[in-house]
Amino acid sequence: MRCEPCAQGYPVIDGIHRFLTAQRAAHFDGFLRDYTTVRLAEGRASSDPEYFRRLPVPTPGGPIEWQWRLRQRTWRTVRRRVIRRAPPALRIADIGAGVGWLSNRVTHDGHVAHAVDLFIDEHDGLAAARHFQSTFPRSQAEMDALPFADGSVDVVVYNASLHYSTNYERTLREALRVLAPEGRIVVMDSPIYRHHASGQTMVSERHDDFQRRFGTRGDSIDSVGFLTAGMLAELAHTLDVRWRRHHTWYGWAWAWKPWRARLRRRREPSRFVMLIACRRNDGGK
Repeated sequence: MRCEPCAQGYPVIDGIHRFLTAQRAAHFDGFLRDYTTVRLAEGRASSDPEYFRRLPVPTPGGPIEWQWRLRQRTWRTVRRRVIRRAPPALRIADIGAGVGWLSNRVTHDGHVAHAVDLFIDEHDGLAAARHFQSTFPRSQAEMDALPFADGSVDVVVYNASLHYSTNYERTLREALRVLAPEGRIVVMDSPIYRHHASGQTMVSERHDDFQRRFGTRGDSIDSVGFLTAGMLAELAHTLDVRWRRHHTWYGWAWAWKPWRARLRRRREPSRFVMLIACRRNDGGK
């Protein structure tokens, strides 16, 4: 493929559009190396087609079964609130798509999905989408440089990925660029805290844990790592958007986590709330 304005050509390899220049690929090399190390150690990779086809339904007894159970419940909320069955078909950008499970699901529902991620591993990244019976475009690209024309997308979904951004304003401005006038931005499964200090402590704890368990801190890219109500309010003002929040019931054990943390005098745990952003001038639809 070729971008006419910048006269830059981009190859398609193994069915994946490669939109990273050599310079940007080098920039992300350390991040992808650490990301691969951690995810392989956590047991996320698979070569079983049925494992991928079930997602987000977890594999019983799998190493991250608990995480997929949470993701499965979040997906139900997203599907009920935003991505209903077609018609009309929605044009959906799945950002941080991973293996493409969400793109696979929405394609089955009659929508047009495009999976975007930096990670293209055949067992845990975009290349693993070969196991799905449905097909959809896949692109290796940055969330701050999406391979879409202005106003060409109805829904931009940050699939457990917005917290990897290094600058939320820049990232969301790019989403607004590609979004149709009445389009929606969906943020799912990014950690939210009441207090900024709690998020900073979580990020530090995670880096220390990664160093201890995997031999890498996983901090080669200065990702923000979390959201707060204050951040969302500031973004709403700066970007002229409105946020709506939709809560998902994850069970009593999850609901009791804040209370246990208070009793044990520990930092507040993260919350997961599905966020929907729209432009203020969209008529409130």
